[in-house]
Amino acid sequence: MSARRGATRLGLVGAILLALPCTASAQRHELVSVGDHRLDVVREGSGGPAVVFETGLADSLDTSLPMAHTMSEFTTTIAYSRAGFGRSDAGSPDHSVAREVQDLHALLHALPIKPPYILVAHSYGGIISRLYVSTYPQDVAGLVLVDATHEQQVKQWAAIDSTYGSAFRAVFDSMAAHAPPGARAAEIRETMKIQAAGAVPGLTPLPDIPMAIITSMRSNDSSQYINDTRRGHDLWRAMHDEWFRRSRNAIHIVTTRSGHDIAGDEPALVEMAIRFVLDRVRSQ
Repeated sequence: MSARRGATRLGLVGAILLALPCTASAQRHELVSVGDHRLDVVREGSGGPAVVFETGLADSLDTSLPMAHTMSEFTTTIAYSRAGFGRSDAGSPDHSVAREVQDLHALLHALPIKPPYILVAHSYGGIISRLYVSTYPQDVAGLVLVDATHEQQVKQWAAIDSTYGSAFRAVFDSMAAHAPPGARAAEIRETMKIQAAGAVPGLTPLPDIPMAIITSMRSNDSSQYINDTRRGHDLWRAMHDEWFRRSRNAIHIVTTRSGHDIAGDEPALVEMAIRFVLDRVRSQ
């Protein structure tokens, strides 16, 4: 684990131990209107800043609930399903990242919880959360990116293995073709579009806010795909380092014990990262 301005593991543990817990409430689903459709939301805990969980590609809030429940001992937590997933309404056929950012903004401002928020994003959710920060910087006080997607990752892996780009397209084309019509297929096509362009319209460099980045470095050099190998993971870590270097108050946690599902494999690591950012935001 690396850190800026001397944030050591010992100091981080000390900050965690000094945090005062809040009383968590029971989990309860509610449908919140964001215009022409409703999103399924689970709110727990009390106090601020609220921690908002953004799931990975085609996931529902169910994947966020265990960590949201854990963190509700310390602050308000919000887990939700994007349109078309879980109990949320299907909404518009548009499931672009830009539309999902607008939905999240409408949702958060429909809730009786004031900004700024801490966003916690896994995988594809990292694209959504980073575009949210670009679009509504005043709404975000801190950011936790858990093995988050980078818009340049396919292009960068293809630069060191010319076969990777076509392999990626083949896998995701198959996923989209076998997905039922609707949100899942739309999100798969959206991530393909982003990776083909290597960019997201409106996405700007991250601001200097408290931040925690977690990167899986579990590799398999016998894999046929470059992204699974040590060389591919070194590039993955470098992409995440770009975000880490944007903040003067950040940590970059690297693990070889977890694969992509770090919250499932090492939940304590994700909790530590969130509490690091929560402590830094509160101290400001």
